[in-house]
Amino acid sequence: MNEFYQMPLFVKLKVRNIEKSKEWYANVLNFTSVFDFPDANGKTSMTHLRGAKYQDLMLLKDEEVNASDSVIINLFSNNIHSIYQAVLENETKIIQQPTVQPWNAKELTIEDPDGHVFTITESVDSNKDFDTVIDNVKGQL
Repeated sequence: MNEFYQMPLFVKLKVRNIEKSKEWYANVLNFTSVFDFPDANGKTSMTHLRGAKYQDLMLLKDEEVNASDSVIINLFSNNIHSIYQAVLENETKIIQQPTVQPWNAKELTIEDPDGHVFTITESVDSNKDFDTVIDNVKGQL
């Protein structure tokens, strides 16, 4: 059973095909289904997915999906390599290959099947403190 908690923030995404999207989120980002909400005909109209704790998404079935590049959803991962392998295996659109950034992160940016953009982030050196990371970034952007 999934842990119940009040979600301090979560994202709702419109998708054309809930089952296809659920499969993609499971295969690529390792999200699991918490609960499916049926419509009046018993078909899934909304699903609650979860990655790590507090990485909650709601997928809403909609015929009209207009994903925007003005919103990028960032997910922290402890194993960006396994996500990258899943991205390749599932023929996911890659916007940016895994790249080490000056802010002590390796990042991979991808699109889900409906065009929603995700950046997967992994710490490069978890022993670096905030001030050291900021000092490294200054002047590089």
